[in-house]
Amino acid sequence: MPAVIPLESNPEVFTQFAHFLGLSPSYQYNDVFSINEPDLLALTPRPSESIILLFPITEKYEELRKEEEKNEGIDGDDVKWFKQSVKNACGLFALLNSISNLSNDSYLPDSLITKFIGASGDTSKVESLIQEFQSSYDQFATSGSTEAPDANDEVNLHFISFIKKNGKIYELDGRRTNLLKIGEANDPEFSDVLGEEVVLKRINQYIDLTDDENKLKFSIIALGPSFD
Repeated sequence: MPAVIPLESNPEVFTQFAHFLGLSPSYQYNDVFSINEPDLLALTPRPSESIILLFPITEKYEELRKEEEKNEGIDGDDVKWFKQSVKNACGLFALLNSISNLSNDSYLPDSLITKFIGASGDTSKVESLIQEFQSSYDQFATSGSTEAPDANDEVNLHFISFIKKNGKIYELDGRRTNLLKIGEANDPEFSDVLGEEVVLKRINQYIDLTDDENKLKFSIIALGPSFD
């Protein structure tokens, strides 16, 4: 399996990368400072079209993931989902999953993201597209505020995405065998994923699977409107 430098959970890095791929500049990623404190949650611009969660992989998480395999791939035929096929590229695949289920007018014409959407489900085509912008990827991976690890390092932190589509909430995880529907939307007509109770409950479930030290390793960014 090819390998890349892991991305940092940094909203500026993800925003720049998303715009490089062809996402409209009317969107940007923002930090989510808390999902349990309303005053802090209110600081994140809304509506949030999708959420990217970074969390530590633990034995309890792996047990849960295996238990849920039987439910994967159900009720999501029109949802774009990318299977991770490159080591340490969970950030890239979470980004792809985060922005690939927006309306067509969210993308610039003939952009990389439209090519990825067309290649979803074809691992070899996706890998070829990644190779086409390898040098640009490395620039994003090393542009964070912390020192970037090596591409071949073993990293136990993992990115996944949450989206809303057709009134349903999906968890899109490149390490799973398929997408996972986690519930029905509270408000099917409003696009705000961060306002969905099932998403907040799911994130808290992952937090509860970790010890106190690992709880400090969680990070959330949300895709919302750009005010630049």
